[in-house]
Amino acid sequence: MTRPLLAVLALAIAAGLFLTLQRVDDAVLTPAGPDVRLPRYTLNEAQLTRYDADGTASLKATAATLEYYDDESAKGSALNVDVLSGTRTPWNLTAPAATLPAHQHAFLLEGGPVVAKGQWPDNREDVTITTTLVWVDPDQHEFHTDRALTFQSATRDGSATGLRSNWANRNMSLLNDVKMHYEARH
Repeated sequence: MTRPLLAVLALAIAAGLFLTLQRVDDAVLTPAGPDVRLPRYTLNEAQLTRYDADGTASLKATAATLEYYDDESAKGSALNVDVLSGTRTPWNLTAPAATLPAHQHAFLLEGGPVVAKGQWPDNREDVTITTTLVWVDPDQHEFHTDRALTFQSATRDGSATGLRSNWANRNMSLLNDVKMHYEARH
């Protein structure tokens, strides 16, 4: 009696497996959702200082939050970055968010208006530049964008597309479509 029962049971398992595999073939596969990674750690009210090879501080930053991931990438919120040249702070950049791609030193300021406050290289007049994203490269001591930007100062204001500024050399170039309005001082 055990052999016939075993045979019926094996036949039932085989039929169930066949029907299950039949349904898998007819199933509609849906792609997985976006990659949701959890950070390795999160810092609140982070303060960072970047040093050059000679031990000189070249950049100081604060972030409301900083999330560091296993692939060595990072994301930050409410960034305030002071780029340094000796004891001077030639530029202060602020942004709602920042991204540090994996295995890179340059980081992207983004997430809304990115504001850079510094001085024109020719007359040292205070200037405020506003755009949507800025790359900051501490190794090259520069920040740059290829996006549209506006600038305002006491004697001139205008717009351009693209900017490159080297804070160690104290130079700045407006790259394309530059429109500038000068206001004469009396």
